Amino acid sequence: MSDSELAEVFAALAAEPRLKLLRLMQGKTLRCQDPSRCDLSERCCNVSELAESLNLNLATISHHLKELRRAGLIRTERRGRFIFCSIRPEMMRRLAELFGQIAEDCSSNVQAAQP
Repeated sequence: MSDSELAEVFAALAAEPRLKLLRLMQGKTLRCQDPSRCDLSERCCNVSELAESLNLNLATISHHLKELRRAGLIRTERRGRFIFCSIRPEMMRRLAELFGQIAEDCSSNVQAAQP
């Protein structure tokens, strides 16, 4: 992941409502045991339920979702009059790998410095 991609991800995560949105989406994804069998309403959040859960208006939620989508953290899909949102697991894996590597490197440096 390039530095510019990382900067965009971190900028998207720098707002508390966006972190709350990710947590809501994470909770819904975890409840769906088999995403290949769950329909969108079972594994994804629609924009209206996100707005209601956070007590924010639709325009505000849409703005925050746009930033998360631009950073590649979520995907959206329109079905009729509803827009469903879900976390992009591949992006979360890439971030986890990055931080895992940083933690590993830091641990190795600390162990090497100890007598």
